Amino acid sequence: MPLPTTPLIIASYLAAETARLKPSTLKRKLAGIRKVHRLLDHRDPTDHVEVDLALRRARRLKPQRPKQALGITANLRDQLMGACGSDLTGLRDRALIAVGFDTLCRRGEIVALRAEDLEPNHFGALSILVRRAKNDPEGTGRIAHLSVATVTVVGEWLSAAGITSGPLFRPIYCNIPIHRHLSPMTVTRVLKKLAAGAQFDAITVEKISGHSLRVGAAQQLVMNGVQLLPIMRAGGWRSMNVVARYIENVDVNVWG
Repeated sequence: MPLPTTPLIIASYLAAETARLKPSTLKRKLAGIRKVHRLLDHRDPTDHVEVDLALRRARRLKPQRPKQALGITANLRDQLMGACGSDLTGLRDRALIAVGFDTLCRRGEIVALRAEDLEPNHFGALSILVRRAKNDPEGTGRIAHLSVATVTVVGEWLSAAGITSGPLFRPIYCNIPIHRHLSPMTVTRVLKKLAAGAQFDAITVEKISGHSLRVGAAQQLVMNGVQLLPIMRAGGWRSMNVVARYIENVDVNVWG
């Protein structure tokens, strides 16, 4: 594709790739084209009615319903925590699940948490700073609160691992915690491993992902009667539509 390109060329490109690529992929490619042109101080060719129409056609031809991870609600959380061992890895995994559930963190946010960001709060427990999120590229951060039960679990992990600062959750080799952050994929592997250990069926294990704690915690808040705005604040959401997708599978008995 020549640079600078034109809206008609981009629209033709979208039409040619519609059969092969998902609309979400096409949208990412448009973002890349837009970024390159801006970096080279060229006019943005994606900001045009022809490009918009081409992307709409792609969406109509390939309607997509976003796949949602299985929500790990309080009951499933307790089963996973019960499947954790008593060794250092088990203590870490139990704390990871408890913190991930309480904070509604994405998996990338969970592994980026730092021990020095834990602070006492007026609830008689601890709060932690989530420094950066997918929808917070500037790093404004948000404060998430831990329950008293989670504070106990985290304290056991920190004491056993000898952690006072740095990465809150760390890889463990030969029963020694390594001073670096876990990879986001580790969260997924831990949850699936513990789900299998808790005798979850294969279909349930397959549906669990690193996002399951965030989804399940939001669903649990709805079941507990929490309103939408406090849920959005707790999870750092800025869009009601996103939260609505998370909680659409909650079984709410409207008849009481």
